[in-house]
Amino acid sequence: MNKKAEQFQEYLKEKELENVFTLEEREDELHTALFRSQIDVEGNKLPTVVIFDDSLYGVVRVLVAPKALTEENALAVMKLANGYNKRYKALKYYFDDAGALLLDVAILSVEGERTGDMVYAMFDVMIRHLNEAYKAIMRAVWA
Repeated sequence: MNKKAEQFQEYLKEKELENVFTLEEREDELHTALFRSQIDVEGNKLPTVVIFDDSLYGVVRVLVAPKALTEENALAVMKLANGYNKRYKALKYYFDDAGALLLDVAILSVEGERTGDMVYAMFDVMIRHLNEAYKAIMRAVWA
């Protein structure tokens, strides 16, 4: 496991949050560690992952809506996502190759520096934003 993931795991133990995440380690060149969980938004459990590797960044990622992008709703959904991207500096929406809508926050993650408090601060920002935006996002997806 990479050092940043080890530090995050220690943070989770200190805060008694180790049962909130499941750890998945990848055998890749960046020694990627995925801490999987979910957040509750408008009564929906959204899959969430915190990613640490040997790069300069960590990522908090939320799967907002699978198969969100269709031919019928593409303009509305892309316009809404782009509007949020322009409005919120830390939050970035994008679509994966399967059309799922994801929300990322990149965190500067330097080895040797603890990032647990920053990760949880970003969770708070994401959850507050999603509680405000989720209904509008889903209306655009279902349009």
